[in-house]
Amino acid sequence: MAHGTTEGEALKVLAVYPWPSFWSMGEGRGAAAFFLSITSFPKRGHELHVLLPGPPGGPAEEEYHGVRLHRLPTRLDFMPERGRSRVVQHARILRSYVAWRRLAFRAGRSLAGAVRPDALLGMGALGAPVARSVAESLRVPNVTRLFGTSLGEVLGNPVKLALRYPEIIAFRTPADAVVVCDDGSAGDEIALRFGVPADRLVFLPDGVDKRALTTPRDRAAARRSLNIPPDAGVVLSVSRLHPEKHVERLLRAAPAVLAARPDAAFVVAGDGEEGPRLRALAADLGVAGRTVFTGALGADGLLDAYAAADVFVTLSDRTNVLNPLHEAMMSGLPVVALDTGRTARVVRDGETGVLLPVAGLARLADALVALLSDETRRRRLGAAARADADRRLPDIEERQSMEVEVVARAARASRPADAR
Repeated sequence: MAHGTTEGEALKVLAVYPWPSFWSMGEGRGAAAFFLSITSFPKRGHELHVLLPGPPGGPAEEEYHGVRLHRLPTRLDFMPERGRSRVVQHARILRSYVAWRRLAFRAGRSLAGAVRPDALLGMGALGAPVARSVAESLRVPNVTRLFGTSLGEVLGNPVKLALRYPEIIAFRTPADAVVVCDDGSAGDEIALRFGVPADRLVFLPDGVDKRALTTPRDRAAARRSLNIPPDAGVVLSVSRLHPEKHVERLLRAAPAVLAARPDAAFVVAGDGEEGPRLRALAADLGVAGRTVFTGALGADGLLDAYAAADVFVTLSDRTNVLNPLHEAMMSGLPVVALDTGRTARVVRDGETGVLLPVAGLARLADALVALLSDETRRRRLGAAARADADRRLPDIEERQSMEVEVVARAARASRPADAR
């Protein structure tokens, strides 16, 4: 039976997490959502154990920011290798998917017997079915936590949709609650379409550190830290350097921007597999001398980047409603964004930024030049962006409390009436 689940009482939660790290660009760098999703439990008085993969020969258990990590030794990589044929990629995905479910269930069931959790938390598409299987074996509740979805972009292609089976299975995995992050990819509609009951769907916005993002910073010092001239017109991109982010679109617009505004400078903040190609492209286009590749930045470095910038740009095909957009808006930056996913619900053209249709990418340079040349307009759009973000988004601590409470509520509801 579940135990320790009365309201306000500390819980024991076992999370199944299919990636070896909580940061996309190294410790403390990249999207913080994965890190916050686990560390929010001990911060609120709950005991969290996480089953996750690790290299053979590494530590089997370790303490991490108040969370107990339990490593499942494996050499399997749960992401496809680039550069190989699609058949080989998908064969590898299927092999690792099947192996993960078998190995993780066995390890999770053993770990759960020792921990005796009040609830299971399945994180990501691969974590959800394993958490459900372990929870069923213990007769405790399970919660699925998904970090957005990519299914919307392939709904019209049955073959491509079928190949996204891990996501589809995750949505269809029974759970006491399914938490989906609103990243602008219509995760609520997708969840309902693939069988999540409406009364079990929890659709949460991102949260931002409002105090840090609105505290004035020394703009001149921020620019010096990034080696940016003090009088430059600075265009900022913040993302993991991955093909889906399309940072190359900004670089391809840079020569035309510089032709009209020789004082312009471009800051590409982030790291990833596309880094070498993007640096080579900047050199080929003749804009390397006006482009700063910062690599992965920690929280303080990102605050400097926002403080140093005049305009924020995001140009992904799937959605541009991601945390860097929210942070830029909260920082008071005007935004130039590509109108994909639900971006238009956040970036309102002419009000909180400039929204470019996908067919209008050729106008990117003109849009940047116009903003860099009109300080009054930048200030107006930036002020409106900050006011909108402040109204629309919860503070990060409030947001994480919402997420923890979903698990706590599921655990409390599973108790017999006479034990509540």
